[in-house]
Amino acid sequence: MKYMTFNASCSYAGLANLLDWYGVDVEDRVIALKIELPYLFAREGRRYLSGPMLQGAEWFDLYLHPIGFTFIERRLERAEVFSFLKDHPPAMLGLHVTPESKHAVVYTGGGGGEYCFINNKRQDSTEPETLRLTETALLSRLDKTVVVGMLEKIGPRPSALHDRLAGSPGVLLALQSEINDFCTQQQTPAAQAAALNDLFRPLLLDGITMLELLENTEPAASLRTVRAQLLPLIRAGRPAVLSESIDLSLLNASIRAYHDRIKQICLYHTQTGANP
Repeated sequence: MKYMTFNASCSYAGLANLLDWYGVDVEDRVIALKIELPYLFAREGRRYLSGPMLQGAEWFDLYLHPIGFTFIERRLERAEVFSFLKDHPPAMLGLHVTPESKHAVVYTGGGGGEYCFINNKRQDSTEPETLRLTETALLSRLDKTVVVGMLEKIGPRPSALHDRLAGSPGVLLALQSEINDFCTQQQTPAAQAAALNDLFRPLLLDGITMLELLENTEPAASLRTVRAQLLPLIRAGRPAVLSESIDLSLLNASIRAYHDRIKQICLYHTQTGANP
């Protein structure tokens, strides 16, 4: 079994567990570093995404295509999941492991009216390594619509990493602009709570995780300082102009340093033709 080795990496550990089924021995952090995950930023609608939130075929194929696999996704209604899984082990999907916690697991087969899953978790976690669920129990843990992911063998081909990297600096600058606009205007508690995930998470949670993966102490330390300033404000649940209480200049300097590093990586890939 492959374990999670960095924050929120359940889907990347799940990808490693899928590959293990096919005899490919790799861990989540190796995949992340191979595809330059710490330097990738994207936008989906109003949400900005980075690090382990960049998941699914578009991102997994950055690693998979060069080694002869592709990630296939099927969007199913909850009632369709049971019959589909029986014919498609191994497969990855999201389950509510607890009422408060949903993460990726890998279906490995079943029998006796049960469905068996690898629970992608940290090695030191007290959670069980495998889950055995009846159809009733599984139904209670599924969302109304479920995305199921599987691997398919293909001929090795280049990935789209260059394109993904090339777009990341612009996304990061757009994120910086939105954060500055947001922080300099009075915001309701509801707006602050929404922004915590849509605006701040890519830098102050997943961004820090990615910088720690690189063992890059700066700007990770500066971002942790800003996070420590921000979270009590949002938890207070009061209207606020966030720039009056957080060090926006420190945040902007950290973003500029991060942006400059991404540009350097983009230049390296352009000059060397490096690809996974």
